Amino acid sequence: MRRDGFTLIELLVIFVIVGILVTISIPGFSNLLPNYRLRNALRDLYSNFQLAKMTAVRKNWNCAVTFNQAIGGITYSYVVYVDSNQDLEYDAGEEVVTKVLFSERYPGVGFDTSQGGGDGLTFPNNPAGLPSIAFRSNGLPQNSMSGDAFLNNTKNTTGSVAVSVAGNIIVQ
Repeated sequence: MRRDGFTLIELLVIFVIVGILVTISIPGFSNLLPNYRLRNALRDLYSNFQLAKMTAVRKNWNCAVTFNQAIGGITYSYVVYVDSNQDLEYDAGEEVVTKVLFSERYPGVGFDTSQGGGDGLTFPNNPAGLPSIAFRSNGLPQNSMSGDAFLNNTKNTTGSVAVSVAGNIIVQ
């Protein structure tokens, strides 16, 4: 009499083989994770610069990106906000478009302190001493500002996002 299906021994052999393959592949995936997070952080920063630019055009008001900005007792990696008084400083009551904390969203990714004067940023400082850039309602940076944000990961891989005086945003 013939029975269709698998025996218990055949199932155990399959589980052992799958377990061995998973064990072998985990180190390979864990090596890829830091670079994956860095790429995503760079893309996110690029997208948020574009968001600031589009928000400025759409709202016909300056929209700023300030790095290392504290809001509510938390210092964010960067904050995008509508700068209603055009002073490049986040003031209570100004509309926050988005705020990003690398340690939460992209563990192991941060500013590359070996570049950009020790903080990984070459944007001009606002009056509070924080690197900032603002886009005007025509999509161009305020006061012909430009700069770079250099990021790295735990494997010391680096990347950057640059904003030119013409408002072009480039991931490098």
